Amino acid sequence: MNKVKPPTNFDVIESLNFVWACLNRYNPESHRNEEIWDDICTAMSWIEDGCGVERKEGVLEEKK
Repeated sequence: MNKVKPPTNFDVIESLNFVWACLNRYNPESHRNEEIWDDICTAMSWIEDGCGVERKEGVLEEKK
């Protein structure tokens, strides 16, 4: 696997993309408990919402 580029300069969007990239390396089908995977995705969504960003067509943007 290729290394995921870490975020720089305390950039929230880069940091969220980094965490998502790391999480997506772990296919939910490989987990014995998909409920945990769903909880992780829900938590990440709430974090994005709390940071004032949203994902549009797979790209994180600041909410307008």
